[in-house]
Amino acid sequence: MHGTHEPRSSSRTGAPATGLLGRLGRWCFDHRLAAVALWLVALVSIFGAVGAVGPSYKETFDVPNSGSARGFAVLKEHFPQLGAGGQSGTIVFRAQQGVDDPRVAVAMQELFALVDSGFPDDAGVAQHPGATVVSPYSAEGVGQIAREGPLAGQLAFAQVNLGVDVDRTEASLLGVAITEHAPVLDGLEVLPGGVALAETTTPETEFIGLAFAVVVLILAFGSVLAMGLPLAVAVAGVGAGVGLTALLSGLLTVPDYSTIVAIMIGLGVGIDYALFIVVRHREGLHEGLSPRDATTRAMDTAGRSVVFAGLTVVLSLLGILLIGLASLSGLAIGASVTVLVTMISSITLLPALLGVVGPRVEVTRWRGLVMAGFVAVALLGVGFGVPALTTGGAVLALVTLFASFVVRPLRRAVPRRAVKPVNETLAYRWSRTIQRNPRRWLLVGTVVLVVLASPILGLRLGVADEGNHPVGTPTRSAYDLLADGFGDGFNGPFIVTAQPGADGSLAAVDSLRSALSAAPGV
Repeated sequence: MHGTHEPRSSSRTGAPATGLLGRLGRWCFDHRLAAVALWLVALVSIFGAVGAVGPSYKETFDVPNSGSARGFAVLKEHFPQLGAGGQSGTIVFRAQQGVDDPRVAVAMQELFALVDSGFPDDAGVAQHPGATVVSPYSAEGVGQIAREGPLAGQLAFAQVNLGVDVDRTEASLLGVAITEHAPVLDGLEVLPGGVALAETTTPETEFIGLAFAVVVLILAFGSVLAMGLPLAVAVAGVGAGVGLTALLSGLLTVPDYSTIVAIMIGLGVGIDYALFIVVRHREGLHEGLSPRDATTRAMDTAGRSVVFAGLTVVLSLLGILLIGLASLSGLAIGASVTVLVTMISSITLLPALLGVVGPRVEVTRWRGLVMAGFVAVALLGVGFGVPALTTGGAVLALVTLFASFVVRPLRRAVPRRAVKPVNETLAYRWSRTIQRNPRRWLLVGTVVLVVLASPILGLRLGVADEGNHPVGTPTRSAYDLLADGFGDGFNGPFIVTAQPGADGSLAAVDSLRSALSAAPGV
């Protein structure tokens, strides 16, 4: 009939024409192997570049054009031995026979010389220009021996100043080398102190989060494949983002802890973004759509929400750049890059994986369910640092896989849960309860939020130092020894710089010194 127009459809399925994200998802679905291969090539290339170039994490807490920055500039110019130009740490040592004992003095000076000139090749520490040691036995370190209190004459420390080219990892290796090459004398204890020389270990809490995510997603989806897809997409996106952040550290001031922040944020948003799309994809399958059409519709609907949410998070993080602090700017860039890449993985890698699994996303076999449980146990073992759990979970997962080729019940499909009508779900009933009494629930919600926010009244802000390290670590032990030997407040010095006036008079400096000495608690 003339004058009528049929809706346009895709060439192969008759599905309605879609937007850009729908077409992108359809292309990735149709060219699933190519899309997955491109992601593998990208990951290998990124981490290959990181391995060749190496990360160069660094941080600075200077506030541009501030009095603090000008004060440190004076220290760097006139007192470079104080370590104002880079990181610094201490070598804290306590000797029951006294730090002035000839054997102790000779042994410690030999250690200081090693640190100052470089360790042997087998120490794993490269010598860096600008690494200096201020010995308590030198004229500059005359105040570095405790002369009062219970540890008088028994406690001292050497100041270790590192060049600006030494990153946190290299400084940590230096602390390990100091411990390994410390002299062994009866009654002598040697500890590397300061954050710079603290042994850094990558927190494994993200593995604990992944373990719980495995359990929660299986309970929510009832499908191992539906559980695994969001995790795979999130891990791929976070991996690429962390690798790119490591490469950017060579161009920008990026602190080493930005990696941990990026992983935490990336895993959270990555799982959520993929979750939106997978849920909508499964809804399409339940309505009778083909996997291809279900993926296309999911990308054209939930995919738009993912892009909007991802760009919102990226722009919000980049707002930190307005603060003007180099370390915070590097942190924001690293986290925003990770979120952006994770978002891209959700709209490109996920539809490709949906094409790989096809209708099997709705099928779960007993072997997959059991293996997922053992994998969660292994992840918990990694997170809590329990090798037995890690090894046991991994071995049992492999045993289950191989046993399934012999034990037929392991290959059977788990019965699918009946899908309730929307108006019978808990979420639907809860939403109707809220809507029937909106004012009452608004009041209840406000009270709950106020109670949860009440601890902010006792919030104390501050910068973490060595006192936050776990009790028993060398860094914390050195911190406590310095506090015991030199008094409270020694570990948190307040530095004031002053320069003589045009006439060279030091009267103002003497007046400032007297005023500070008379201040309470100083």
